[in-house]
Amino acid sequence: MSPPVIRLGLRHKRLLHAAFALLWASGALWLVFHYFLRVPGEFGEAAHPLEQWWLRLHGLTAMLALVALGSLATNHMRLAWGRRKNLASGLAMLGFLVWLAATGYALYYFSSDGNAAWLPPLHWAAGLALPAGLALHVLAGRQRRPRRQTRPHHAPVLRVVGADPLPRQASRKASP
Repeated sequence: MSPPVIRLGLRHKRLLHAAFALLWASGALWLVFHYFLRVPGEFGEAAHPLEQWWLRLHGLTAMLALVALGSLATNHMRLAWGRRKNLASGLAMLGFLVWLAATGYALYYFSSDGNAAWLPPLHWAAGLALPAGLALHVLAGRQRRPRRQTRPHHAPVLRVVGADPLPRQASRKASP
């Protein structure tokens, strides 16, 4: 039986990337609608009607992303920690995600006029940087992965297909 691998399976990787891509896209779209796509209202600029839906989708996908993060703990994180592989970028990613979960929680439950100037930028600045952190972690893991053993390269052998260049009788007479 082969030892368990740290690398994610294709289906697991796709689901994980889809969950975090949807989380990032919904957050980025909320930022765009909140700060740049205001609509005229009765008393001045008002929130765009889709803004609240992007925020709701972002909350839903945050829960999915936490489940996806939990799915990494069973093999990916446990094995990498035990084998001391890719720890720096892995711990940085984990810290990033814990920071985002904590600031998202704080935004939902403790948001007030007193922290409205500094708490949201702490969350969305880290959130916007998440894809770069994930890309760095994946690239670091690929560089540390052991290279596959390849067979030594041999020069190709040319074989002539068809008639022999010398007739068989001539070749027999040539040899002593």
